[in-house]
Amino acid sequence: MRTWRLSLMALALVATAACHDKGDKPGAKAPAAAKVAPPPAPPAPPPTELVSLTWRPADSNQNLQSFELQLTGADVVSVCHTPPGWVLKSSRAGSGVADVRGYATVGAGYISVDDLADLDDLLLIRPHPGEPIGVRGKLLTGVYADDGGQIEVTATPALLAREPAEQCPEPKA
Repeated sequence: MRTWRLSLMALALVATAACHDKGDKPGAKAPAAAKVAPPPAPPAPPPTELVSLTWRPADSNQNLQSFELQLTGADVVSVCHTPPGWVLKSSRAGSGVADVRGYATVGAGYISVDDLADLDDLLLIRPHPGEPIGVRGKLLTGVYADDGGQIEVTATPALLAREPAEQCPEPKA
């Protein structure tokens, strides 16, 4: 065998031994453990908001009898407050639309100028990031003096008063 071949073989053996050295010789350092980053924290859920209706009567005889709203750009998380004598329901209509319907079950439940606080804190919503909140629908108003005085009012985004909230407030006493 030629000498240069022996030198190449010796060099290959030394390189192989260096690669497979586990550090089990006295004084040898163990290979450093790979640092593993902790798993990323789950993203925080988008913030929620408390929604009130800002409807105001045109005069002291006008009252709110019902409403049908379609919200876009947000999901209804919870119905927080139902006015006395009312039924208030929320459902998902699909395609990012939430239906909210409310109506008085008896005439005494109509909301008048004296009962506007009953429209506060109705819903807890979660807005869709980067989407504006849209509102379509109608409100049905009437007057106490005349059953024929009902008027449909078109809903707009200005109808909703929104404020940040993590949960529904405690029921009013």
